[in-house]
Amino acid sequence: MPSFSPRRSVPFFAAASALVLAACASLPPAQPARVAKAPQAYETAQTLAAPTADWPADAWWTAYGDAQLNALEDEALKGSPTLAAAEARLRRAQSLVAQAKSADLPRVSLGASAAESKQSYNAGIPPAFVPQGYNDIGRLALDFSWELDFWGKNRAAVAAATSEAKAAQADAAQARLTLSTAIASTYAELSRLYAQRDVADQAVRLRQQTSDLVSRRVANGLDTKAESEQAAAGPPASKAELSAIDEQIALTRNALAALVGAGPDRGLAITRPANVSIKPFGLPENLPASLIGRRPDVVAAKWRAEAATSRTKQAKAAFYPDINLSGFVGAQSLYLDKLFSSGSDIGQVGPALSLPIFEGGRLRAGLRGAEADRDAAVASYDGALTQALREVADVTASEKALNSRLADARLALAANENAYRIARLRYEGQLSTYQSVLLAEQSVLTQRRVVADLESRAFALDIALVRALGGGFTGA
Repeated sequence: MPSFSPRRSVPFFAAASALVLAACASLPPAQPARVAKAPQAYETAQTLAAPTADWPADAWWTAYGDAQLNALEDEALKGSPTLAAAEARLRRAQSLVAQAKSADLPRVSLGASAAESKQSYNAGIPPAFVPQGYNDIGRLALDFSWELDFWGKNRAAVAAATSEAKAAQADAAQARLTLSTAIASTYAELSRLYAQRDVADQAVRLRQQTSDLVSRRVANGLDTKAESEQAAAGPPASKAELSAIDEQIALTRNALAALVGAGPDRGLAITRPANVSIKPFGLPENLPASLIGRRPDVVAAKWRAEAATSRTKQAKAAFYPDINLSGFVGAQSLYLDKLFSSGSDIGQVGPALSLPIFEGGRLRAGLRGAEADRDAAVASYDGALTQALREVADVTASEKALNSRLADARLALAANENAYRIARLRYEGQLSTYQSVLLAEQSVLTQRRVVADLESRAFALDIALVRALGGGFTGA
Protein backbone atom coordinates (compact mmCIF):
# COMPACT_ATOMS: atom_id res chain seq x y z
CA MET A 1 0.00 0.00 0.00
CA PRO A 2 1.46 3.46 -0.88
CA SER A 3 2.45 5.44 2.20
CA PHE A 4 0.80 8.79 2.99
CA SER A 5 2.88 11.68 1.63
CA PRO A 6 2.39 15.22 2.92
CA ARG A 7 3.94 16.54 -0.26
CA ARG A 8 1.30 14.85 -2.40
CA SER A 9 -1.40 16.24 -0.11
CA VAL A 10 -0.39 19.89 -0.49
CA PRO A 11 -2.11 20.42 -3.86
CA PHE A 12 -5.28 18.81 -2.54
CA PHE A 13 -5.50 20.98 0.56
CA ALA A 14 -4.56 24.08 -1.40
CA ALA A 15 -7.38 23.42 -3.82
CA ALA A 16 -9.76 22.70 -0.94
CA SER A 17 -8.82 25.99 0.72
CA ALA A 18 -9.47 27.89 -2.48
CA LEU A 19 -12.87 26.25 -2.80
CA VAL A 20 -13.75 27.17 0.80
CA LEU A 21 -12.80 30.79 0.15
CA ALA A 22 -14.91 30.75 -2.98
CA ALA A 23 -17.83 29.41 -0.99
CA CYS A 24 -17.47 32.19 1.59
CA ALA A 25 -17.44 34.77 -1.17
CA SER A 26 -20.65 33.35 -2.69
CA LEU A 27 -22.72 34.06 0.43
CA PRO A 28 -25.29 36.80 -0.30
CA PRO A 29 -25.30 39.95 1.85
CA ALA A 30 -26.95 39.38 5.23
CA GLN A 31 -30.46 40.74 5.64
CA PRO A 32 -31.20 42.74 8.80
CA ALA A 33 -33.01 40.45 11.23
CA ARG A 34 -36.21 41.50 12.97
CA VAL A 35 -35.64 41.91 16.70
CA ALA A 36 -38.30 40.85 19.18
CA LYS A 37 -39.87 43.67 21.15
CA ALA A 38 -38.60 43.82 24.73
CA PRO A 39 -41.24 43.27 27.46
CA GLN A 40 -40.40 46.61 29.10
CA ALA A 41 -41.38 48.33 25.86
CA TYR A 42 -45.03 47.55 26.60
CA GLU A 43 -46.55 50.23 28.82
CA THR A 44 -48.90 48.55 31.29
CA ALA A 45 -48.41 50.34 34.63
CA GLN A 46 -51.75 52.18 34.56
CA THR A 47 -53.91 49.63 32.77
CA LEU A 48 -52.77 46.69 34.86
CA ALA A 49 -52.78 48.50 38.19
CA ALA A 50 -54.42 46.06 40.61
CA PRO A 51 -53.95 44.42 44.00
CA THR A 52 -51.19 41.81 44.08
CA ALA A 53 -52.18 38.17 43.78
CA ASP A 54 -50.47 34.85 43.18
CA TRP A 55 -50.16 33.12 39.82
CA PRO A 56 -52.78 30.42 39.15
CA ALA A 57 -51.92 26.96 40.42
CA ASP A 58 -51.54 24.01 38.08
CA ALA A 59 -54.91 22.51 39.11
CA TRP A 60 -56.43 26.00 39.44
CA TRP A 61 -60.05 24.82 39.21
CA THR A 62 -59.87 23.11 42.60
CA ALA A 63 -59.86 26.55 44.26
CA TYR A 64 -63.57 26.93 43.41
CA GLY A 65 -64.49 24.14 45.82
CA ASP A 66 -66.89 22.36 43.44
CA ALA A 67 -66.40 18.59 43.47
CA GLN A 68 -68.40 18.12 40.27
CA LEU A 69 -66.19 20.59 38.37
CA ASN A 70 -63.08 18.83 39.70
CA ALA A 71 -64.40 15.50 38.43
CA LEU A 72 -65.16 16.92 34.98
CA GLU A 73 -61.69 18.42 34.66
CA ASP A 74 -59.98 15.19 35.77
CA GLU A 75 -62.09 13.14 33.37
CA ALA A 76 -61.27 15.43 30.44
CA LEU A 77 -57.54 15.50 31.08
CA LYS A 78 -57.43 11.70 31.10
CA GLY A 79 -59.54 10.98 28.02
CA SER A 80 -59.49 14.00 25.73
CA PRO A 81 -58.71 13.25 22.05
CA THR A 82 -57.43 16.82 21.71
CA LEU A 83 -54.79 16.28 24.39
CA ALA A 84 -53.88 12.88 22.95
CA ALA A 85 -53.26 14.50 19.56
CA ALA A 86 -51.13 17.25 21.14
CA GLU A 87 -49.05 14.68 23.02
CA ALA A 88 -48.55 12.69 19.80
CA ARG A 89 -47.28 15.83 18.07
CA LEU A 90 -44.87 16.34 20.96
CA ARG A 91 -43.51 12.81 20.62
CA ARG A 92 -43.09 13.41 16.89
CA ALA A 93 -41.10 16.59 17.53
CA GLN A 94 -38.92 14.80 20.08
CA SER A 95 -38.17 12.05 17.57
CA LEU A 96 -37.02 14.68 15.09
CA VAL A 97 -34.48 15.90 17.66
CA ALA A 98 -32.97 12.42 17.85
CA GLN A 99 -33.02 12.21 14.07
CA ALA A 100 -31.17 15.53 13.76
CA LYS A 101 -28.56 14.46 16.32
CA SER A 102 -27.87 11.27 14.39
CA ALA A 103 -26.54 13.30 11.45
CA ASP A 104 -23.55 14.32 13.58
CA LEU A 105 -22.55 10.73 14.41
CA PRO A 106 -20.63 8.16 12.34
CA ARG A 107 -22.71 5.73 10.32
CA VAL A 108 -21.73 2.07 10.03
CA SER A 109 -23.45 -0.54 7.89
CA LEU A 110 -22.75 -4.13 6.96
CA GLY A 111 -23.02 -5.15 3.34
CA ALA A 112 -22.84 -8.64 1.88
CA SER A 113 -23.34 -9.87 -1.66
CA ALA A 114 -22.94 -13.09 -3.63
CA ALA A 115 -23.50 -13.63 -7.33
CA GLU A 116 -22.68 -15.76 -10.36
CA SER A 117 -20.63 -13.68 -12.76
CA LYS A 118 -19.04 -14.11 -16.18
CA GLN A 119 -16.57 -11.64 -17.62
CA SER A 120 -16.25 -10.76 -21.27
CA TYR A 121 -13.39 -12.20 -23.28
CA ASN A 122 -13.47 -9.11 -25.52
CA ALA A 123 -13.01 -6.36 -22.96
CA GLY A 124 -9.34 -5.71 -23.77
CA ILE A 125 -7.98 -8.25 -21.31
CA PRO A 126 -6.24 -11.25 -22.82
CA PRO A 127 -8.57 -14.25 -22.58
CA ALA A 128 -5.90 -16.24 -20.83
CA PHE A 129 -6.22 -13.95 -17.83
CA VAL A 130 -10.03 -13.93 -17.76
CA PRO A 131 -11.79 -16.56 -15.57
CA GLN A 132 -13.57 -19.10 -17.73
CA GLY A 133 -17.35 -19.35 -17.70
CA TYR A 134 -19.61 -18.38 -14.80
CA ASN A 135 -17.99 -18.11 -11.41
CA ASP A 136 -19.30 -17.21 -7.98
CA ILE A 137 -18.12 -13.93 -6.50
CA GLY A 138 -18.65 -12.61 -2.98
CA ARG A 139 -18.13 -9.47 -0.93
CA LEU A 140 -18.54 -8.82 2.79
CA ALA A 141 -17.67 -5.40 4.19
CA LEU A 142 -18.33 -2.88 6.93
CA ASP A 143 -18.98 0.52 5.36
CA PHE A 144 -18.69 3.67 7.43
CA SER A 145 -19.03 7.39 6.88
CA TRP A 146 -18.85 10.45 9.08
CA GLU A 147 -19.84 13.96 8.13
CA LEU A 148 -17.44 16.41 9.76
CA ASP A 149 -19.59 19.35 10.79
CA PHE A 150 -16.95 22.08 10.50
CA TRP A 151 -19.47 24.80 9.62
CA GLY A 152 -22.17 23.99 12.20
CA LYS A 153 -24.91 22.90 9.78
CA ASN A 154 -25.79 19.80 11.76
CA ARG A 155 -25.52 21.63 15.07
CA ALA A 156 -27.93 24.27 13.77
CA ALA A 157 -30.34 21.54 12.67
CA VAL A 158 -30.21 19.98 16.15
CA ALA A 159 -30.78 23.38 17.77
CA ALA A 160 -33.77 24.01 15.48
CA ALA A 161 -35.30 20.60 16.16
CA THR A 162 -34.77 21.05 19.91
CA SER A 163 -36.49 24.43 19.86
CA GLU A 164 -39.37 23.02 17.83
CA ALA A 165 -39.75 20.17 20.32
CA LYS A 166 -39.94 22.71 23.15
CA ALA A 167 -42.53 24.61 21.14
CA ALA A 168 -44.54 21.40 20.75
CA GLN A 169 -44.30 20.88 24.52
CA ALA A 170 -45.71 24.37 25.06
CA ASP A 171 -48.42 23.61 22.47
CA ALA A 172 -49.43 20.56 24.52
CA ALA A 173 -49.66 22.77 27.61
CA GLN A 174 -51.74 25.27 25.62
CA ALA A 175 -54.10 22.48 24.54
CA ARG A 176 -54.49 21.49 28.20
CA LEU A 177 -55.17 25.09 29.20
CA THR A 178 -57.68 25.58 26.37
CA LEU A 179 -59.53 22.41 27.34
CA SER A 180 -59.57 23.04 31.09
CA THR A 181 -60.76 26.65 30.72
CA ALA A 182 -63.36 25.62 28.13
CA ILE A 183 -64.80 23.14 30.60
CA ALA A 184 -64.80 25.69 33.41
CA SER A 185 -66.30 28.41 31.19
CA THR A 186 -69.05 26.06 30.02
CA TYR A 187 -69.64 25.08 33.63
CA ALA A 188 -69.91 28.77 34.56
CA GLU A 189 -72.44 29.21 31.75
CA LEU A 190 -74.43 26.32 33.22
CA SER A 191 -74.37 28.09 36.58
CA ARG A 192 -75.61 31.29 34.92
CA LEU A 193 -78.44 29.44 33.18
CA TYR A 194 -79.60 27.95 36.49
CA ALA A 195 -79.59 31.43 38.01
CA GLN A 196 -81.69 32.66 35.07
CA ARG A 197 -83.98 29.69 35.54
CA ASP A 198 -84.57 30.80 39.14
CA VAL A 199 -85.61 34.22 37.83
CA ALA A 200 -87.90 32.65 35.23
CA ASP A 201 -89.46 30.45 37.92
CA GLN A 202 -90.02 33.53 40.07
CA ALA A 203 -91.61 35.21 37.06
CA VAL A 204 -94.10 32.35 36.68
CA ARG A 205 -95.17 32.68 40.33
CA LEU A 206 -95.24 36.47 40.24
CA ARG A 207 -97.35 36.65 37.10
CA GLN A 208 -99.66 33.95 38.42
CA GLN A 209 -100.23 36.03 41.55
CA THR A 210 -100.98 39.07 39.40
CA SER A 211 -103.36 37.05 37.21
CA ASP A 212 -105.20 35.79 40.30
CA LEU A 213 -105.48 39.36 41.61
CA VAL A 214 -106.97 40.63 38.34
CA SER A 215 -109.41 37.69 38.23
CA ARG A 216 -110.71 38.60 41.69
CA ARG A 217 -111.13 42.22 40.64
CA VAL A 218 -113.02 41.16 37.52
CA ALA A 219 -115.27 38.95 39.65
CA ASN A 220 -116.01 41.97 41.87
CA GLY A 221 -116.75 44.14 38.85
CA LEU A 222 -113.66 46.31 39.34
CA ASP A 223 -111.88 45.33 36.10
CA THR A 224 -112.90 44.23 32.64
CA LYS A 225 -112.39 40.99 30.81
CA ALA A 226 -109.61 42.67 28.80
CA GLU A 227 -107.42 43.13 31.89
CA SER A 228 -108.15 39.53 32.91
CA GLU A 229 -107.06 38.14 29.52
CA GLN A 230 -103.94 40.30 29.49
CA ALA A 231 -102.96 39.13 32.96
CA ALA A 232 -103.72 35.49 32.11
CA ALA A 233 -101.16 35.64 29.27
CA GLY A 234 -98.33 36.30 31.75
CA PRO A 235 -97.86 32.83 33.33
CA PRO A 236 -97.77 30.90 30.00
CA ALA A 237 -95.27 33.38 28.60
CA SER A 238 -93.02 32.89 31.63
CA LYS A 239 -93.39 29.11 31.36
CA ALA A 240 -92.28 29.31 27.71
CA GLU A 241 -89.23 31.28 28.83
CA LEU A 242 -88.59 28.62 31.48
CA SER A 243 -88.72 25.90 28.83
CA ALA A 244 -86.27 27.82 26.64
CA ILE A 245 -83.82 28.02 29.53
CA ASP A 246 -84.24 24.28 30.20
CA GLU A 247 -83.33 23.70 26.57
CA GLN A 248 -80.16 25.78 26.96
CA ILE A 249 -79.28 23.85 30.12
CA ALA A 250 -79.61 20.56 28.20
CA LEU A 251 -77.43 21.87 25.36
CA THR A 252 -74.81 23.07 27.83
CA ARG A 253 -74.74 19.66 29.51
CA ASN A 254 -74.19 18.09 26.08
CA ALA A 255 -71.31 20.48 25.48
CA LEU A 256 -69.70 19.50 28.78
CA ALA A 257 -70.08 15.82 27.93
CA ALA A 258 -68.35 16.38 24.58
CA LEU A 259 -65.55 18.35 26.20
CA VAL A 260 -64.73 15.49 28.57
CA GLY A 261 -64.72 13.10 25.62
CA ALA A 262 -67.91 11.24 26.56
CA GLY A 263 -71.28 10.63 24.94
CA PRO A 264 -74.31 12.87 25.53
CA ASP A 265 -75.68 10.56 28.22
CA ARG A 266 -72.78 11.74 30.40
CA GLY A 267 -74.41 15.17 30.46
CA LEU A 268 -77.55 13.79 32.10
CA ALA A 269 -75.56 13.14 35.27
CA ILE A 270 -74.38 16.74 35.55
CA THR A 271 -76.31 18.55 38.26
CA ARG A 272 -76.62 22.20 39.15
CA PRO A 273 -73.23 23.76 39.96
CA ALA A 274 -72.54 24.63 43.57
CA ASN A 275 -72.02 28.19 44.76
CA VAL A 276 -68.34 28.54 43.97
CA SER A 277 -65.79 30.43 46.00
CA ILE A 278 -64.29 33.34 44.02
CA LYS A 279 -61.11 34.89 45.36
CA PRO A 280 -60.71 38.70 45.28
CA PHE A 281 -59.37 40.04 42.00
CA GLY A 282 -55.63 40.68 41.74
CA LEU A 283 -52.68 40.38 39.37
CA PRO A 284 -49.20 38.88 39.84
CA GLU A 285 -46.24 41.19 40.10
CA ASN A 286 -43.80 42.08 37.32
CA LEU A 287 -46.15 41.99 34.36
CA PRO A 288 -45.53 41.83 31.43
CA ALA A 289 -41.98 40.43 31.81
CA SER A 290 -43.08 37.43 33.88
CA LEU A 291 -45.97 36.70 31.50
CA ILE A 292 -43.48 35.60 28.81
CA GLY A 293 -42.69 32.41 30.69
CA ARG A 294 -46.23 31.80 31.99
CA ARG A 295 -48.30 31.77 28.82
CA PRO A 296 -47.80 28.52 26.86
CA ASP A 297 -48.78 30.16 23.55
CA VAL A 298 -46.19 32.92 24.07
CA VAL A 299 -43.55 30.37 25.06
CA ALA A 300 -44.33 28.30 21.97
CA ALA A 301 -43.99 31.39 19.76
CA LYS A 302 -40.65 32.21 21.39
CA TRP A 303 -39.27 28.73 20.74
CA ARG A 304 -40.46 28.82 17.14
CA ALA A 305 -38.59 32.08 16.69
CA GLU A 306 -35.49 30.37 18.13
CA ALA A 307 -35.97 27.45 15.76
CA ALA A 308 -36.32 29.76 12.76
CA THR A 309 -33.10 31.54 13.75
CA SER A 310 -31.30 28.18 13.85
CA ARG A 311 -32.74 27.27 10.46
CA THR A 312 -31.21 30.47 9.10
CA LYS A 313 -27.80 29.38 10.41
CA GLN A 314 -28.34 25.99 8.81
CA ALA A 315 -29.14 27.63 5.47
CA LYS A 316 -25.95 29.71 5.66
CA ALA A 317 -23.85 26.64 6.42
CA ALA A 318 -25.16 25.03 3.23
CA PHE A 319 -22.93 27.43 1.23
CA TYR A 320 -19.82 25.77 2.64
CA PRO A 321 -18.39 22.46 1.45
CA ASP A 322 -19.49 19.16 2.92
CA ILE A 323 -16.50 17.19 4.23
CA ASN A 324 -16.97 13.51 4.88
CA LEU A 325 -14.68 10.79 6.13
CA SER A 326 -15.67 7.47 4.61
CA GLY A 327 -14.31 4.03 4.02
CA PHE A 328 -14.85 0.32 4.26
CA VAL A 329 -13.13 -2.81 5.51
CA GLY A 330 -13.94 -6.41 4.66
CA ALA A 331 -13.25 -9.23 2.24
CA GLN A 332 -13.85 -9.90 -1.44
CA SER A 333 -12.99 -12.87 -3.63
CA LEU A 334 -13.76 -14.37 -7.00
CA TYR A 335 -14.71 -17.66 -5.41
CA LEU A 336 -16.90 -17.81 -2.28
CA ASP A 337 -14.78 -20.55 -0.71
CA LYS A 338 -11.85 -18.14 -0.71
CA LEU A 339 -13.77 -15.19 0.81
CA PHE A 340 -12.17 -15.67 4.23
CA SER A 341 -8.80 -16.81 2.91
CA SER A 342 -5.62 -14.85 3.32
CA GLY A 343 -5.34 -12.07 0.76
CA SER A 344 -9.08 -11.54 0.33
CA ASP A 345 -9.14 -8.55 2.69
CA ILE A 346 -10.10 -5.17 1.26
CA GLY A 347 -10.22 -1.68 2.78
CA GLN A 348 -10.33 2.00 2.04
CA VAL A 349 -10.46 5.19 4.08
CA GLY A 350 -10.21 8.82 3.15
CA PRO A 351 -11.85 12.25 3.11
CA ALA A 352 -14.33 13.47 0.53
CA LEU A 353 -15.25 17.08 -0.19
CA SER A 354 -18.38 18.30 -1.94
CA LEU A 355 -18.83 21.98 -2.71
CA PRO A 356 -21.89 23.53 -4.36
CA ILE A 357 -20.73 25.66 -7.28
CA PHE A 358 -23.77 26.15 -9.47
CA GLU A 359 -27.19 25.57 -7.88
CA GLY A 360 -29.33 27.82 -10.02
CA GLY A 361 -29.97 30.14 -7.08
CA ARG A 362 -31.34 27.34 -4.91
CA LEU A 363 -29.11 28.06 -1.91
CA ARG A 364 -29.69 31.82 -2.06
CA ALA A 365 -33.43 31.29 -2.30
CA GLY A 366 -33.28 28.87 0.61
CA LEU A 367 -31.39 31.37 2.74
CA ARG A 368 -33.78 34.20 1.87
CA GLY A 369 -36.71 31.93 2.69
CA ALA A 370 -35.15 30.97 6.04
CA GLU A 371 -34.58 34.65 6.85
CA ALA A 372 -38.20 35.43 5.98
CA ASP A 373 -39.39 32.55 8.18
CA ARG A 374 -37.23 33.89 11.02
CA ASP A 375 -38.69 37.39 10.74
CA ALA A 376 -42.22 35.99 10.51
CA ALA A 377 -41.65 33.87 13.63
CA VAL A 378 -40.33 36.88 15.57
CA ALA A 379 -43.34 38.92 14.43
CA SER A 380 -45.64 36.10 15.55
CA TYR A 381 -43.95 36.12 18.94
CA ASP A 382 -44.49 39.87 19.24
CA GLY A 383 -48.13 39.36 18.26
CA ALA A 384 -48.61 36.57 20.79
CA LEU A 385 -47.25 38.72 23.62
CA THR A 386 -49.36 41.70 22.52
CA GLN A 387 -52.49 39.53 22.47
CA ALA A 388 -51.64 38.05 25.87
CA LEU A 389 -51.33 41.52 27.41
CA ARG A 390 -54.56 42.60 25.75
CA GLU A 391 -56.41 39.63 27.28
CA VAL A 392 -55.08 40.44 30.75
CA ALA A 393 -56.03 44.11 30.26
CA ASP A 394 -59.55 43.16 29.10
CA VAL A 395 -60.17 41.01 32.16
CA THR A 396 -58.73 43.72 34.41
CA ALA A 397 -61.08 46.33 32.96
CA SER A 398 -64.08 44.02 33.28
CA GLU A 399 -63.18 43.04 36.85
CA LYS A 400 -62.84 46.67 37.89
CA ALA A 401 -66.23 47.50 36.36
CA LEU A 402 -68.03 44.47 37.75
CA ASN A 403 -68.27 45.52 41.40
CA SER A 404 -69.72 48.92 40.64
CA ARG A 405 -72.09 47.51 38.02
CA LEU A 406 -73.31 44.85 40.41
CA ALA A 407 -73.80 47.35 43.24
CA ASP A 408 -75.78 49.68 40.96
CA ALA A 409 -77.84 46.79 39.59
CA ARG A 410 -78.77 45.66 43.12
CA LEU A 411 -79.81 49.19 44.05
CA ALA A 412 -81.92 49.38 40.89
CA LEU A 413 -83.51 46.03 41.70
CA ALA A 414 -84.41 47.15 45.23
CA ALA A 415 -86.00 50.31 43.82
CA ASN A 416 -87.92 48.34 41.17
CA GLU A 417 -89.22 45.84 43.72
CA ASN A 418 -90.35 48.69 45.96
CA ALA A 419 -92.06 50.35 42.99
CA TYR A 420 -93.80 47.07 42.12
CA ARG A 421 -95.02 46.65 45.71
CA ILE A 422 -96.45 50.16 45.70
CA ALA A 423 -98.05 49.66 42.27
CA ARG A 424 -99.81 46.51 43.49
CA LEU A 425 -101.05 48.24 46.64
CA ARG A 426 -102.37 51.15 44.59
CA TYR A 427 -104.01 48.76 42.15
CA GLU A 428 -105.62 46.78 44.97
CA GLY A 429 -106.87 50.05 46.43
CA GLN A 430 -108.30 51.11 43.05
CA LEU A 431 -105.90 54.06 42.85
CA SER A 432 -104.16 52.99 39.61
CA THR A 433 -104.70 50.87 36.54
CA TYR A 434 -103.43 47.41 35.71
CA GLN A 435 -100.98 48.93 33.24
CA SER A 436 -98.95 50.47 36.08
CA VAL A 437 -98.70 47.05 37.74
CA LEU A 438 -97.68 45.45 34.45
CA LEU A 439 -94.89 47.98 33.83
CA ALA A 440 -93.57 47.69 37.38
CA GLU A 441 -93.66 43.89 37.16
CA GLN A 442 -91.69 43.89 33.87
CA SER A 443 -89.08 46.21 35.37
CA VAL A 444 -88.59 43.91 38.36
CA LEU A 445 -88.15 40.80 36.22
CA THR A 446 -85.75 42.53 33.84
CA GLN A 447 -83.62 43.80 36.71
CA ARG A 448 -83.58 40.39 38.39
CA ARG A 449 -82.14 38.94 35.16
CA VAL A 450 -79.47 41.64 35.09
CA VAL A 451 -78.44 40.97 38.69
CA ALA A 452 -78.34 37.20 38.09
CA ASP A 453 -76.12 37.67 35.03
CA LEU A 454 -73.72 39.99 36.84
CA GLU A 455 -73.47 37.66 39.84
CA SER A 456 -72.60 34.80 37.46
CA ARG A 457 -70.13 36.96 35.53
CA ALA A 458 -67.71 36.98 38.46
CA PHE A 459 -67.19 33.24 37.94
CA ALA A 460 -66.70 33.62 34.18
CA LEU A 461 -64.26 36.53 34.59
CA ASP A 462 -62.15 34.62 37.09
CA ILE A 463 -61.82 31.79 34.57
CA ALA A 464 -60.91 34.30 31.85
CA LEU A 465 -58.19 35.71 34.13
CA VAL A 466 -56.77 32.22 34.69
CA ARG A 467 -56.66 31.69 30.93
CA ALA A 468 -55.04 35.09 30.34
CA LEU A 469 -52.34 34.33 32.95
CA GLY A 470 -51.48 30.92 31.50
CA GLY A 471 -53.31 28.64 33.92
CA GLY A 472 -50.36 27.67 36.10
CA PHE A 473 -47.94 26.92 33.24
CA THR A 474 -44.29 27.35 34.21
CA GLY A 475 -42.42 25.72 31.33
CA ALA A 476 -40.34 28.70 30.12
